[in-house]
Amino acid sequence: MILPGGCPDWNEDRPGDLARIIANIRDLWPMIEADATARATPSLAIALEWHRRIYDRVAAPHPDYVGHVRDSDPRVPCLIDYEIAVGTTRGVRARDVPAALDLFVRATAAVVSALDAAVPSGTVASSPPVVAAIVRLCAYAHGEWIRIHPFANGNGRTARVWANWIAVRYGLPPFVRIKPRPDDVLFTGAAEMSMRGDHRPTEVMFASMLNEALRAATGQS
Repeated sequence: MILPGGCPDWNEDRPGDLARIIANIRDLWPMIEADATARATPSLAIALEWHRRIYDRVAAPHPDYVGHVRDSDPRVPCLIDYEIAVGTTRGVRARDVPAALDLFVRATAAVVSALDAAVPSGTVASSPPVVAAIVRLCAYAHGEWIRIHPFANGNGRTARVWANWIAVRYGLPPFVRIKPRPDDVLFTGAAEMSMRGDHRPTEVMFASMLNEALRAATGQS
């Protein structure tokens, strides 16, 4: 599909790019882990760098789509008024994306600040209420990124990076596979609910996924 102004649409990766994207994510992981454990401040700049690294040496339909968000920069005209939908549910309107991202960053940073005080750097979150709060933040960050859908493509994997980045920050295992995404009905349904602004199914799913990862880490069945 060609968008108004002759700009190409970008809904899917080319099948031949999958191996490169997976390799890029593998190469990116040490940086993600280092930023998380160093307690870097959540920011849009961090996510833009993730996006650029994920699509390094991958041919996007338009080079300006990589590392830029919808309707944020007049120097990237193909992303102005770039509207998206997942199934029948529309993402945040392009003109509202910058404001939605600003709110996302501020909300995430506020909760991170409180959790940083509750879980000292270098320790592992163990208190059940604190772990539940971390899972809730993972679900919020993942779900809001999905709902906003700031990029033309690559929103899901960037959302999963956010979830893992938060988990690792507090000594928990990275429990969400980034690429290929978890392929089951539960994950798809939770993402669809997040597109509508309801992140509770994702929170329940993430709690189960984290428990499974913790059992695997300790050799429990």
